[in-house]
Amino acid sequence: MPKLFEGETIGDTPKADWPKIYAECAKHKKFGVKVMTEAEYITDGQRRWYKGVVLPYLVKNDENGETADWWDTEVKSKCKGLSYLKKEGIVVEMRLGDEITRVTIGRLTTKGVGIRKMTAFIEEILSQSMQRGWGISPPDKELRK
Repeated sequence: MPKLFEGETIGDTPKADWPKIYAECAKHKKFGVKVMTEAEYITDGQRRWYKGVVLPYLVKNDENGETADWWDTEVKSKCKGLSYLKKEGIVVEMRLGDEITRVTIGRLTTKGVGIRKMTAFIEEILSQSMQRGWGISPPDKELRK
């Protein structure tokens, strides 16, 4: 499981817990270190809030036993103006007699969505939460820039 180490650059010097980072890397034969810009880090945090807080909360409090995938579709379908999410699709070929028809089956995704659009999605989730009584708590204000 990946470990998250946070830091910031003050002047020209990156400040982080380098001994802990080094110790964690030393535990593995192969490892990778990903350095994210502030924008990437915040949108990654926003997605983690959605997948790690919102969806588990809805699954846990669901009386019908629905799955996280079901709730993912439900939340995205209930949010108005979904232009802030990206549509990801797969093409399926269907044969009807001698004809082959190609159909694109799409789903909405937060992958690759920027800060502003993720913030709009978060605001819509919180609005739906209040209207529907979901009781979802907002993320850290840093994630809602």
